[in-house]
Amino acid sequence: MFNGLSRYADSARIVPIETQADVFRERALALASELELDPSAWYLQVLDETRSGRVEPDLGALVRAFWELQRVTGRPDLRDDWRRLADALWNTDTASVLHG
Repeated sequence: MFNGLSRYADSARIVPIETQADVFRERALALASELELDPSAWYLQVLDETRSGRVEPDLGALVRAFWELQRVTGRPDLRDDWRRLADALWNTDTASVLHG
């Protein structure tokens, strides 16, 4: 005990930190819904499951989702996103790709 408080006093208020990968996941799921992509596609199911489980998104599913979004829309910004995510998937230092 420190100053009369349990050392776990703040643990109930801990909020998970949102990462860049979380932002990519939310963007992919929002765009997929907006474009009416098939929600039963494996990569969208994986992204939705990781969101529900509050775990880090699967990079392979993110790459596939952004590849499909770019294919459907032709948007160059989405091509840049899936390429960046693919680099993160193949790079051992994913933090530098997702946060750089």
